[in-house]
Amino acid sequence: MVDWDWETRPTYESERVRIDATSSPAVLYDMKLPRLVEDHEVGLMLSLADYHLDRGLPFIVIVRQERGTGVISARHRKAFADWLDARREALQRDDVVAVVVVPEAIFRAVLRVVYRFRTPPLRTLTTPDARSAADAVRGELARIGQALTPQIERWLDTVRGPASA
Repeated sequence: MVDWDWETRPTYESERVRIDATSSPAVLYDMKLPRLVEDHEVGLMLSLADYHLDRGLPFIVIVRQERGTGVISARHRKAFADWLDARREALQRDDVVAVVVVPEAIFRAVLRVVYRFRTPPLRTLTTPDARSAADAVRGELARIGQALTPQIERWLDTVRGPASA
């Protein structure tokens, strides 16, 4: 696992991915170039989730990607799948949620079918864009009884981008 101090360094950014935990329990994995994500970056994403799980902290992650940027490699999908299996019990908490931005309707439909046959071990929502993802985070914070603080609201404004996005 990657050693990272999420308390003192709540962000990581490269040209491939941005990880932002400044408004935890709301967290962003911005997959700018998913096909090019490196092993240590996958390790960072998993270590941030582990950080929350191991401390019993709520965790609502937005996994954002833009249309046409592709998907992570099969090797990295396997790393996530293995981690999901290994952490299955911890992920079944009510306050652990993934909000996945899937811009293409066909891919959202495929995911819904896949989820019927292999349900993710954590609550997983799909949205078509970052604005909908920000709204989903608001709803999930309310559902789990977490405050929507002004800091989180400002952070969500930056995550969802301009009104025309």
